[in-house]
Amino acid sequence: MTDTMRPGDCSRLDFLRTAGLASAALGVSSLASPAASAADAKGRYVVVVTNGSNDPNRAILGLLMALQVADKGLGEVHVWTTIHGAELANSAKAEKIVSPIFKKFGNGLELVMKLKAKGATFRVCPPCADAMGATGADKMDFFELKGADWLMQNLQGAQVAWM
Repeated sequence: MTDTMRPGDCSRLDFLRTAGLASAALGVSSLASPAASAADAKGRYVVVVTNGSNDPNRAILGLLMALQVADKGLGEVHVWTTIHGAELANSAKAEKIVSPIFKKFGNGLELVMKLKAKGATFRVCPPCADAMGATGADKMDFFELKGADWLMQNLQGAQVAWM
């Protein structure tokens, strides 16, 4: 804007230039702040797995995403299984979940056990556990029965992947 221009006379191009510079300045300042350090910031990650034997590619992909977070030490990893994903809470069924695309990474049971060893926590929707045969002795004991209320309480402030 020139001295002879009034505030309403700003062109669209001038506005976009100014907005771009402001955005760039904010981005640079956030990179310089200590809170932006990836090494210092540990997040909370919730991976919701809604698929099992019905779509093994999506089931395994969800577990692989959680495993990446755990492997890189990015923060807490929570896996909540629901609908067909509740099959992952049953070791016999989880072992049979094999993705044609991600086969080299292992089956559902192998990935669940790798995640557990890295400190991930697991929950399963109670009605879904019933429907998918993940109850009593058929449910792995480290899968907690937790419903949508748990999920809704834990989404705030978390990075979420829904598979």
